[in-house]
Amino acid sequence: AEFNSKYPSCDVINIFQLGNGICDGEDYNTAECGFDDGDCIEFNALYPSCDVAYPDYVGNGYCDHWDFNTEQCGFDGGDCLEFNAMYANCDVDYPQQIGDGYCNGGAYNTLECGFDGADCLEFNALFPDCVVEYPEFVGNGRCDGGDYISLECDFDGGDCSDFIRSYPSCAVDFPEWIGDGYCHGGAYNTEDCGFDGGDCVDFNSLYPGCNVDDPNFIGDGYCQGGAYNTEQCGFDGGDC
Repeated sequence: AEFNSKYPSCDVINIFQLGNGICDGEDYNTAECGFDDGDCIEFNALYPSCDVAYPDYVGNGYCDHWDFNTEQCGFDGGDCLEFNAMYANCDVDYPQQIGDGYCNGGAYNTLECGFDGADCLEFNALFPDCVVEYPEFVGNGRCDGGDYISLECDFDGGDCSDFIRSYPSCAVDFPEWIGDGYCHGGAYNTEDCGFDGGDCVDFNSLYPGCNVDDPNFIGDGYCQGGAYNTEQCGFDGGDC
């Protein structure tokens, strides 16, 4: 009753966020809600045209991107001034990852972003033509598929060398699934991939014409429809 009498036109999900000492944006920071019951008055005086969902991010010591790093928001309350001076044309979602000691791929590893604030210089010297989203996956001891298992990336920094020797024509997204003890379907259960590194040999002998995405569903006690509930698949291994 007290809330409704004070703010009859304030339509927010959590009324307890009003006047809690933190400036909340969007519907909270409106005249109808007393500008978050007063919590946003100081923020609005400093940044009258800064319309962000989380005003408390502005000036919190971290350079936030998106709508925060704008003139209207004082370039994130000053948090992005140094970043903008160094990387004026660097457009990334998380500016704080630039120069954090880890090589981030994509837009981070570009000239405009100083090759991730120099974090990617060593990686680029080793693999100048390797363009991947997560450079730290290269040479991490696990064979990753996709663009990682390429000549440009030295077959995932050598992680996929044994895999390539064993299965030179096996093109799958997760090479580490080959021979992991579980029978995977699709491209994994093919001659090129050694019938999932041998994991599907028993399955194929039981159901030689059964082509399903997840052979482990066959005979698991639950009746699966579609391709599973067919004669070739033993009517889902008897489950149906």
